[in-house]
Amino acid sequence: MANATSDLSVDKKIVQDGYDKMAEKYDDWTKDDPRNRTHYTELLIKNLPPNATVLEIGCGAGAPILEMLAKTGAKVLANDISTAMIELAKKRCPEATFMPGDMTALDIAPSSLHAVAAFFSIIHLPREEQPTMLSKIHGWLADGGQTAFTLACMDASEIRSSFFGQDMFWSSFDVKSSKAMVQAAGFEILQAEVLEVAEDVDPDDPDYGVKFLWILAKKPEAAA
Repeated sequence: MANATSDLSVDKKIVQDGYDKMAEKYDDWTKDDPRNRTHYTELLIKNLPPNATVLEIGCGAGAPILEMLAKTGAKVLANDISTAMIELAKKRCPEATFMPGDMTALDIAPSSLHAVAAFFSIIHLPREEQPTMLSKIHGWLADGGQTAFTLACMDASEIRSSFFGQDMFWSSFDVKSSKAMVQAAGFEILQAEVLEVAEDVDPDDPDYGVKFLWILAKKPEAAA
C-alpha cells in the first residue's frame, strides 16, 4: 500500500491548488454540517465487519466523515489531493493512515477494504477517468464490501467555476450514464437518488439548490 505520486494534469492541478488555498474556509464550511453524506456514511458503518479497513477518498480536513469512520475503531485510510487539507485532517484524526495525492494513483491491495467513502471527490476527475476509478474501488473492496459516493447529474465534460474564490474543475455524466458506469464497474447498486446537498441551505451557500447523484453500492459476493 503506497501513496499516490503520479504527475498531475492541468485539471487536477487546478483542484489541488484550489483546495490548498481554501482549506481553512472549506473546513469551517463543512465541519459542523449534517448533510446527506453523514447519512450515507452511517449506511456504510452499519455494515462494517469487525476489524474492518475503510478508505475515504477526498477526506478534506477530516470532518465530519473521517471522524465518523475513525470512531468505529476500524483501520482508517484517508486520501486527498490537497496537502493543506491533509495537514488539517492529520490534526483532527491522527490515528488515520494518510495517502496524499491523485486518487487514481493510489496503490491498495486487492480485496483489502471493507468500505470506501468518496463524497464530492470523484467528480473532480476528468470524466474519462471516472469509470477506471470506480473499477479500482471495486478491486480494492472485499467481496460484500460497500461504497458510498456522489456523482454530478449533468452531461458535461468540463465544468469550471469559482469555489470559495478559487478556480475549480469538475466533470460529469448524466444520471442514467452514471448509473450504467457504476454497474459496468461490477457494482450492485443498493440505493441511488438525486438529492440536494442539504435542505434549508442559505441562498448564499455554495451548495444552494445544487443536486447530486447519491449512490450506495456493493461488490457482490463471489459465487460459491
